[in-house]
Amino acid sequence: MKTLDTLPGESNTSVISSIINLVCPQCGGRMSEFQCEGRCSRNWLAEWEWANQATRSSKSRRGHAGPSMR
Repeated sequence: MKTLDTLPGESNTSVISSIINLVCPQCGGRMSEFQCEGRCSRNWLAEWEWANQATRSSKSRRGHAGPSMR
């Protein structure tokens, strides 16, 4: 699997944001669901699932140290 040219921690949010906006994170082409319709024609489903899993894991590790919302 080819990696993106982004900083660690930036890649998860960058991939998620691009896919949500239907823009290919690699070539900037238009996307239909998880498939790039641009130059690279890459399917981003695996990266989407990985980025969502990694984002959920990092949020659960941080815990809920903030004030309660009562």
